[in-house]
Amino acid sequence: MVKFEYLEPKSLQEACELLEQHPDDGKLIAGGTALLIMMRMRLLNPGYIISLEKIPDFNCIRYDDKEGLRFGAGTRHREIELSPAVRTHYPLIHETFRKVAQPRIRNMGTIGGNLCQGDPLTDPGASLMTLDAELTLTSAKGKRVLPLEQFFIDYYQTDLRPGEILTDIRVPPPAKGLGWSHIKFMPRSQEDFATVGVALTLSVRNDHCEDIRLALNSVAPTILRAKRAEGVLRGKKITDQLLQEMGETAATEVDPMDDNRGSADYKRELVKVIVHRAAKEALQRTGT
Repeated sequence: MVKFEYLEPKSLQEACELLEQHPDDGKLIAGGTALLIMMRMRLLNPGYIISLEKIPDFNCIRYDDKEGLRFGAGTRHREIELSPAVRTHYPLIHETFRKVAQPRIRNMGTIGGNLCQGDPLTDPGASLMTLDAELTLTSAKGKRVLPLEQFFIDYYQTDLRPGEILTDIRVPPPAKGLGWSHIKFMPRSQEDFATVGVALTLSVRNDHCEDIRLALNSVAPTILRAKRAEGVLRGKKITDQLLQEMGETAATEVDPMDDNRGSADYKRELVKVIVHRAAKEALQRTGT
């Protein structure tokens, strides 16, 4: 049994102060779905567990037509999945969170914990990235705002600095007529991690791609934006040949590993196919 002291701050300021007091052996807990597993595996042995459960407004979901969507980092996956505002204004987010693991996990795991874990196999980061999400990171020294696509650094590594707490995630107001797609390819179980995950948003004007965002998970050390693949289509008249070329380009931007979900070569081939499929699906949703 791992021995630790359990602390329950009543405010964000108090949580930041506790984290500053215990920089080496203090760990934050919200849902605990990742932390507890790592502790059981003896990958982490913290002396202090700092709970974020009692911090006010840490699990809120708010939507405004001008400001967009904001949810606290302590918001659970299931709350985001079931949110009427998310379902109405951000169907990509709803579709993504509906596919995360299974309800028991979604009822416990939080979006903040998911992102801060830096696990490249998880789904929410890719979809939020295509919607230009921003993170607010808070410490005893102040706050900073960071685009989500800059947050993931390496395998299980993020730009979360010592003493910082991810406090909220903001998604800008959705563009009118935005096409979207989220495809999670799983060879075994609907509760499994994706072999390849693709999230894509697309805006079209006069049969031309006005803008595009393409993000992938499970195919590199981090969740990533496939910017070269985006460049294949952006500003050009959309044809099936270009969509295929975009998929082929995306396959050159990933760096998958061999594992029990498939070989690296297999995953690259899947990227070609699924990116093409996701682009066609997003195009249909633009109504063009």
